[in-house]
Amino acid sequence: IKTARFEDDIPEDQIKSLKERFFREAESAGKLLHPNIIKIYDAGEDGDIAFIAMEFLEGGDLKNYCEKDKLLPMDKVIDLTAKTADALDYAHEQGIVHRDIKPANIMLLKDGTLRVTDFGIARVTASSKTQTGTVLGTPSYMSPESVAGKKVDGRADIFSLGVMFYELLTGVKPFEGEGIAQLLYKITNEPHPDPKQYNPAIPDDVVAVINKSLAKDPAQRYQRAKEMETDLQACLANLHKTMN
Repeated sequence: IKTARFEDDIPEDQIKSLKERFFREAESAGKLLHPNIIKIYDAGEDGDIAFIAMEFLEGGDLKNYCEKDKLLPMDKVIDLTAKTADALDYAHEQGIVHRDIKPANIMLLKDGTLRVTDFGIARVTASSKTQTGTVLGTPSYMSPESVAGKKVDGRADIFSLGVMFYELLTGVKPFEGEGIAQLLYKITNEPHPDPKQYNPAIPDDVVAVINKSLAKDPAQRYQRAKEMETDLQACLANLHKTMN
């Protein structure tokens, strides 16, 4: 059960609109029926706490595999990223953009299956907190258009997935800065470092997928997550050929 408390110091009219948005997002997420997306069963409120009941997941998130000494095998990383892309494409087709794709929101279950969690819900709870000046999470996975405050579509999720893919393959984030301002500047203006400098074993076709997903201009990126998934499946087939 995920809960969101709407703090007392938020004006009443804002609380009303935040609650409406919270339930609208929960309802949208509840309509997503895909094997790699967490199932939402119910949403409601108890006093000043809004709640969402969702499927119980046994496993851990992909954040556990972002450190250099804990990286998953390359074929596993490609496969998990392809499954995430497939789930995102399905959601985008339903008109839902996740907006917070990062390793902590992708669960790897004990049975080896994957679930994308926090569809649209994370940003609702985040927006209720920003009113009180709390900064939530890290902007490392934000797309340049998100940083610029522009209206975003599914291509913003594709950029975030590209950041996650890079990190799972190298143990390093593609954009890092001394502080938030420097980080946001790099996301918006500077090219990401060649991932091969951190992991020389990454094949060229995988680098090409990373480069396309991390294009600054959404028009130069994959236009659909399905296209990224197709390229990842081709990378996986090539990798298995070289391994055999």
